[in-house]
Amino acid sequence: MYLSRNAKESIKIALALVIVYAIAMGINWEKPFWGAFAVIVCSQANLGQSLNRAILWMLGTLFALLGGWIIVASFPQDRWLFMIALSVWVAGCVYILQRSKRQYFWMTCGYVILMLWDATGGDLSLSYEEGIFRIQESLLGIIVYGLVAVLIWPNCSREEMYEAAVSLLDMHRAFANRCFLRIQDRKKVKVLRDKRVELLRADTRLRTAINDASSDSYEIWECRRQWKAFGYRTTAVSQSLLKLEEGLALSSDLGIMKFLLNMNDYLEVMRGRFKRVRFAIAEDEVAGDARERVVRGDVEKVKELSTPETAAIAVTRRSLNDLEVETRALINAVNDLKNPEFSSSSTSSEREEYWFGLLMPDPDRLANVVRVLVGIWISYLAYLFVPDMIGGLLVVLLITIIAIIASVSPQINLFKSCIYTILVCLMSAPLYFLVMPKLQGFYSLGLMVFFWTFTISYFANRMFGAQSMIRTLALLFPQIIFNFNNYQTYSFVVYTNYIFVLAIIFCILAVSRNIPISSHPERNFKKNVNRLLDSAARLVVEGDLPALTRRSIFHRLYILYHLNIVVISHEKILYWKEGIDVNNVKGMSRDQMRRVIDLLMLIANQVKILYGIDHSKMKLVATKSMLREVFIWRSLAGKILFYLSGEKRNINIKSLRRGYRRIFDRVNVDVGGLMELWEKDEETAKGVSNFLYFLGVTHCISNYLDEFYKLSESVDWKYFCEERCL
Repeated sequence: MYLSRNAKESIKIALALVIVYAIAMGINWEKPFWGAFAVIVCSQANLGQSLNRAILWMLGTLFALLGGWIIVASFPQDRWLFMIALSVWVAGCVYILQRSKRQYFWMTCGYVILMLWDATGGDLSLSYEEGIFRIQESLLGIIVYGLVAVLIWPNCSREEMYEAAVSLLDMHRAFANRCFLRIQDRKKVKVLRDKRVELLRADTRLRTAINDASSDSYEIWECRRQWKAFGYRTTAVSQSLLKLEEGLALSSDLGIMKFLLNMNDYLEVMRGRFKRVRFAIAEDEVAGDARERVVRGDVEKVKELSTPETAAIAVTRRSLNDLEVETRALINAVNDLKNPEFSSSSTSSEREEYWFGLLMPDPDRLANVVRVLVGIWISYLAYLFVPDMIGGLLVVLLITIIAIIASVSPQINLFKSCIYTILVCLMSAPLYFLVMPKLQGFYSLGLMVFFWTFTISYFANRMFGAQSMIRTLALLFPQIIFNFNNYQTYSFVVYTNYIFVLAIIFCILAVSRNIPISSHPERNFKKNVNRLLDSAARLVVEGDLPALTRRSIFHRLYILYHLNIVVISHEKILYWKEGIDVNNVKGMSRDQMRRVIDLLMLIANQVKILYGIDHSKMKLVATKSMLREVFIWRSLAGKILFYLSGEKRNINIKSLRRGYRRIFDRVNVDVGGLMELWEKDEETAKGVSNFLYFLGVTHCISNYLDEFYKLSESVDWKYFCEERCL
């Protein structure tokens, strides 16, 4: 009989729960629920993800218990200082987990420390003993589910990783061929959003698959460093292809084959590289060698072009050379997979980017920290000052768990999560009142647990996915209500109390999720749009600040902050867009929303490129009048970006266009001289190249800002951000 993957995974989690309850009740543990809790949170879509979670769960539990004992030892008699220290601990965990590669480790650190507190009933003198019991219960659930996942229908990630790698390399090849054909045919390249999004999603899928396969495949684990380097290089190639497409949108209809030397050979070599890399991964072979090939311009023919056309050619040339460098590095990374002992791949750049993103301040991450702390403190103060509050410390614990999970996915619909969870709990009532009291032993109880868990898991996975918070809550809360143990009691009051506890939790979360700012997805979408444009404006204007100011430590931190905002903002915008009901969106059409996101991605890419251009070399070739025009353009571009970000300044979009044209009008007289300087020496050639590259990037930014200005004026942002019921 054929079983779907969803059915197999549901059978595995149901079987693991039955085994955990059998062992825990067989040795008379008081709280078998915590073993079941470990099973529920560790069960994922494949073996690698499950093992990753299991390992991180145990490490996080040990780390949290160590931190908890230190806090208890430091503040044994003062509950306020204890709660403040606990809040600092949770805040640190929540802030780090939102950008960490080991999210579940920090998630576990955040809420296990409160599990310990709940288990002691607030009596901190019992913390050590209860901590040991909690480790035992969690370890039981992890071991049982790990054995079930490995021995029964193991869903190894190795094949999925190879499939993801081949799929991404096929997309690389198709994307590059589309660009190369437009170069040869002299046809205008159009920036296609769907193709770009597919490429980025395939890239993310490969990175995730590599992490999963490193956990459940010994072969991949042995070469994990090389595979991670390969994943980093594929990401670099993806980004280079996106930049090439943007560059060709400027120049592909100019006939750039005439102005760049040996382009036919270059295109043939690049096609061969994409083909070789794909074949090497699919057939597990080496990819061969790759010699450096630099695209150079035909100086005499370039002199015939106008300055705007010359700048467009400069952007395309730089993009082609960047792609050549990244594909060469990708071939080396593929070869390292076959010879790991002689590996030359390095992921130092990736580590630098990771730590940069992890440590830099992020307004959204700070807001999520505040939301979690507000939820904890509201529930804790209610526990202290409301006599015999229903649920007691359990409310504090569950609010912490749900709030921490929600901090990773703040765009989720809280009302929808509440409705489905309460619905599942109400569905459990017939089992609790009519079936469980009549069960004769554990065999009948085990059958009930198995079929109930299988049903909920199967439909929750199908509707929401194996990693959704709704699926986790739907499996978790019935276990709390059933409270399986050897001294089972049945009470209508207990059951209704748990339903009220669930309602209280979601009411408190509904309040805390709107502090310090609203969790309304449309408002957060617009807020991140404004934040991106504001940071882009500051980076654009920054280029002409005095050298002394740029060297100060405070200014560097200021620039790094805004650079980080530009890097992550597009991801945040897509993040909140997922929470918007596109069928009910007001103030703009679906097509307008899609175009807004596209233009913001293009603006962010070009601003990052603009910031990375070496301005010192430009001064070697640009006259004072040229640099003055550059300053004027920066000022105008900054004003329009500030205006679009919500700072209503008196500007005119036509002034930006005039300022941009003035740069080319002034420089166009000297374009022949610039080409002659190119041949003077290597240092001067770099200056000419950077100056022309700068002009091309300003061309892109000006066009995108012009289009975004017109699009933004046609959108009713106030109506779009208007609060709507649920």
